[in-house]
Order: sequence, then structure tokens, then C-alpha cells
Amino acid sequence: MKGYEIFREALRELKLGPVFGNPGSTEIPMLRGVDDYILTLHDSLAVGMADGYAQFSGRPALVNLHAMPGVANSMAFIHTARQNHSPVIITAGQQDTRHAYYEPLLWHDLQSLVGDAAKYSYEVKSAEDIEKAMKRAYSISLEPPMGPVFLSFPMDVMDLEADYNRAGYSVPNTSLVDSDAVEYVLRCISESRSPAVIMGGELDEYGMLDKAEHFANRFGCQVFAEPFASRAPFRSSNERFSGDLAPATSSINMSLLSHDLILNFGGDLTMYPYLPSRLLPGKKIITVSLSPSYRHGEYITSNPGLFMEALENRVGKIGNYRRESDLSGRSAAAREKKSMGASYVIAKARNSFSRHVIVDEAISSSPLVRSTMGYRDKSYFTAKSGQLGWGLPAAAGISLHSPKVLEIVGDGALMYTIQTLWTISHYNLPVKILVLNNEGYTILKSFSRSFYPGVENAPYFTFRNDISSISESFGVPSRIADKDLRELDWLAEGSGPKLLVANVSKDIPALFP
Repeated sequence: MKGYEIFREALRELKLGPVFGNPGSTEIPMLRGVDDYILTLHDSLAVGMADGYAQFSGRPALVNLHAMPGVANSMAFIHTARQNHSPVIITAGQQDTRHAYYEPLLWHDLQSLVGDAAKYSYEVKSAEDIEKAMKRAYSISLEPPMGPVFLSFPMDVMDLEADYNRAGYSVPNTSLVDSDAVEYVLRCISESRSPAVIMGGELDEYGMLDKAEHFANRFGCQVFAEPFASRAPFRSSNERFSGDLAPATSSINMSLLSHDLILNFGGDLTMYPYLPSRLLPGKKIITVSLSPSYRHGEYITSNPGLFMEALENRVGKIGNYRRESDLSGRSAAAREKKSMGASYVIAKARNSFSRHVIVDEAISSSPLVRSTMGYRDKSYFTAKSGQLGWGLPAAAGISLHSPKVLEIVGDGALMYTIQTLWTISHYNLPVKILVLNNEGYTILKSFSRSFYPGVENAPYFTFRNDISSISESFGVPSRIADKDLRELDWLAEGSGPKLLVANVSKDIPALFP
């Protein structure tokens, strides 16, 4: 078999399809015979689509990028895929090795370019490498912490001959539970006067929200979501849930002030902006995770859901916390109706999209999206890295698995990857898009007002685009919402893609302490 035929056979055996990409001349040799291909109009969008696809399915997704330009264009998305724990296999064509000495057009050391944004990288040297490299990359992408891997394929190698051996490969075991550590945590709980629990997005990653809820109900303590959770950390409907921790030391310290033991299952304490106060001084922090960062306190490498299951059978009820009824969100929504505030728009959206998968790139309104739309299993996704432009291609990738996807996005973030609308239209993907249009970068205005007063009115924080017309030009039907938001019903109707622009208040919210 020729190299390109081995590549095609590996895709079939590993069930890697569709291929997401934007092809160039160096990729044509390897794409011969590849029929299941989704075209994006920029290389980076292919990585974003694969990220969403892989996260929602729990299986590796495959991307094909165009040599040095395609990889360079995609670096922010590759970094985000690593932060999101997305098992994305990134492939790229490489110049013909027979004239690599001359550093021809498009040539570059692609492994150096990718660097540590990928968990593993390799450039195949022969046709015999292709099957082995693909299977190794597949396994490594799934090994906790899951993440992207990279393979480079020189053009000439794809026409060399080798056998396809159907060699075995491994899918990593993620059911690890440290029984000695369970005993240790039980002792810590028994010695604690007031424990609290933090849940993280890793629980949804491994399908463990059931086990998290059972443990929380048995334990009876307050449950918080990790700051900046990139997917659902816990079910918001549970009465033990106390909401998201803010990503700032002083806010976290206040939220956990009365607790002496902090049990963190599958999360991390990500912070921004910098504040001078120390994080949780004098408190014992124990994190259980398959992706330990070793940044805060003690870490136990175990599956956090299965670890809680082991604890649940041994631990008694420690507290009896129940969340009090909170009507402040409804009050804010009612107050903001006249000014078309984000609280009002998102509250109305919840009525029409309560069962949709939410892709959140609302940025300045993200806390409202989280608290209003809530968390359910595989129901909430955002970029862990803080990258803008990730949401639209990720929503498109998720929609290949889920027929109900709503992206809530700010007008600034939307423009980073607006050409994704072509792919959504071309493949008739069931993505609904709600644009919160405040004609600028409100998150930067809020940040400036808090830390650099006077800069919030800088002209480079404000812009205006005819988003509805742009959407129509890509083939996605669009409307502009009226004050009563009746167009939300139109947005929810049917299975095809649609975009709705809500011209929200331009007031600058107080988002930072």
C-alpha cells in the first residue's frame, strides 16, 4: 500500500471522521481517497470545530492543516484544545523531504512551531511510520489529561510503499482510584469542623455528574463550581449548589471563609485578575483529579467521580446545606427590560433554549449565562484558555452530535471567526446564534474602569458592524430583535442555522472587584 492509502486505512480503523480542514498543496498527497471532509474557510476554524466535536463525543477528532501557514494560523486554537482537555489529532502536510535542504516555500520545522501546545508531536519518516504514528497519537490524545497531538506528513512519504499491519493500540484506563488516598481523605473529613466542596469541569468530561450529585447529597455540604469552568462542573438544579467561585483570591477567600477543609473534585482554581491577597491562607486544600496541576495544596491522582463514589459509601452526613431561594436574577431581568440589559435578554433566552447545549462566548455577560442558563450534563462549553473566537467553530463541531446547540456570543468575539458561518450554512448545521451586540469590547471597558480609570472610553474599545447583513451574506438567515424579544421564538424554530442580533445596553457593568 502507498502511504496515503495507509493513512486512509488508519482513519477507517480508528473511526476518525470527518476530517476538519482547509487544504493546501502540501496536503493533497495525503487526502487522496479521503471523502469524509468538512471544509472551513480558515485553518484555525478546523481546530475549533474538532475541539467542540471531540469534547462532546468524548472521542478523538482529526484535523488537517496546511503546512507552516496553517499550523501558525491555528496556534491559539491548539493551545485552547490543550486547556480544554480535547483529544484532537492534528495533522499537517510538510514539504517534500527531497528538497528540504533548500528550505522551499512552505517549509518549516513544524514540531518546533507546535511546541508544547501539543502533548506529543512527530514527523513521519517513512510509510511504515504512518500506521504506528496514528495509533500512538490516538492513544496519547486520550491519556489524562486529554489533549491535542500533532503529526507532520511530508509529501513524498505519502507515495512510498509499506504494509498495513493492523497493529494493536491502547485506550487509556481512566477509572483509577487510590484506595489509600480515600482513607486519608476520610480522616481529613473526620477531623474537619466545616468542609466545603468544589466541583470542576473534569467531572462532565468523564460523565461523572451523577456521582457528584449523589456524593453532595450524602455529604450535605456547600458545593461550589471552580472558577472559569469550561464545561458543566455540577448540576445547577441541586439544592447544595452555591454557584461559581469568582476567579480572584479575595472573592474565593470570602466565599470559603467559614470552611477549614476544601475538597476539590476535578477542578482547579484559575484566577484573573491579580489581587495581592493570599489564596485560602490556613486552609487545607485537597484536589482529586486525573489532570493535576499541583498549584494549590495537596493533589491525589484519581478519577474524581469514582473517588467520590468510594467516599460516599463511607462518609456520613456532615452538613445540611440547602440553597436559599434567590430572586435577584429575576429582579435584575425585570429592571433591565427597558434598557435591553443582558440579564433581561438571557433570562428570555432561557425560556426558549432551556434544553439546548450552550456554547458561551458572551465574555462580559458570561457570569449571567452560567447562572441563568445553568449547568446540566454536556450542556455548557466555553474556552478554558480565555481565547476569543473559539465559540462559533466549537458550536459547529458540537452540532454534528447534538441537534440543539445555542451559541451566546458577544459581537466582538463573533467577528474573530465570522467566516465559520459559511461552514454552518454549507453543511446546514443546527446552530442557533444569539449575538449580544453592545458595539464594543465591554469586558475591556469594565476592566479599565476597575484598574485603569479613564481608559474605558478609549476609541479602540468601540466599533460597529452590520452583523445581520454579514450573516445573510454567508447564507445564515438573520433578524434583529425588538424590545420584547419575540424573535427568540423564530430563532428556536426549525432545525437549520439562524442568527439573532440583540442590541443590548452599552452600559459598563462592574465585573471586577
